[in-house]
Amino acid sequence: MISKCFPWHEAVFRRLTARAETLPHALLVHGRAGIGKTVFARTLAAWLLCEGERSAEAACGKCQACGWFELGNHPDYRQVEPEFLNAQSETEEGAERSKEPSRQIKIEQVRELQGFLAVGTHRGGRRIAVLRPAEAMNTATANALLKSLEEPPPNTLFILVSSQPARLLPTIRSRCQAVVLPAPAPEQAAQWLAAQGLEAAQTMLAHSGYAPLAAIEAAEQREARDRLLALLVRGEADPLVLADACANAEPAQVIDWLQKWAYDLGAVQLTGEPRYHPQARAALEQIGRRLALRRVLAYQRELARDRAVAQHPLNPRLFLESLFMRYRALKG
Repeated sequence: MISKCFPWHEAVFRRLTARAETLPHALLVHGRAGIGKTVFARTLAAWLLCEGERSAEAACGKCQACGWFELGNHPDYRQVEPEFLNAQSETEEGAERSKEPSRQIKIEQVRELQGFLAVGTHRGGRRIAVLRPAEAMNTATANALLKSLEEPPPNTLFILVSSQPARLLPTIRSRCQAVVLPAPAPEQAAQWLAAQGLEAAQTMLAHSGYAPLAAIEAAEQREARDRLLALLVRGEADPLVLADACANAEPAQVIDWLQKWAYDLGAVQLTGEPRYHPQARAALEQIGRRLALRRVLAYQRELARDRAVAQHPLNPRLFLESLFMRYRALKG
């Protein structure tokens, strides 16, 4: 059965499907990370390609076209994404990669897409290409795609999915119709997470910035995060102890945890209200009183720079220790 988009996006979905025959050649679907933008894009694509009796919320899930779509081999659909997001390895099963999967959409992928667009549609209807995340395109890749957006083939719909549309070239954005997807209300997101069986839904939701899908991902590494948070709450600043707590976590994930902790250290000084750790408000206030706000803000900027190299540190352990040494320095 074809899945539906999330409840908080159904109104936007209906508005688009109501004018299915007059949709532009390119949509830029954007919104906060972790709210279900890719699910929305795929649901819309499946609905447009469906050849059966569609409901207002989803494709029929029974026709031949829906069967192909669910199996990932619909002849008129392509999804372009970085290698690290692709569950199907391009190498033979069991073979080891010679290098880390790319986190960019490569120009070769866009050229392959152009080859797909150069032939007519197989089913005589629409042809749909989803690119996500669109901000993963570098300048050369974006310029290659721009040629197709400027002179789109007939009966073709591009759906660009982005959490950071400002990173796209202005020429790309100008050739797409923006579709803003809202984040769910905290109460709606908490109810949905509870229905998925997520424990401590409210806590995980707050930690993820009230993005429900991000909350589910965070829950998968909850044990390491909780160890680190417990140490931070009690005022621990020893870099070795803190690094040990995160030994099995990805450096990029640790950066994310520290960024949220540092954000709340500044927030309690400015507004008195933490965003990501409401349950640790007392500890944040106690620690925050001993810190100069300018140093907290400087540490936040350092973490933002560290995030750029967190995916491929030469030595993950030393990278973590360096992060926590600077946190100790922040505390003086």
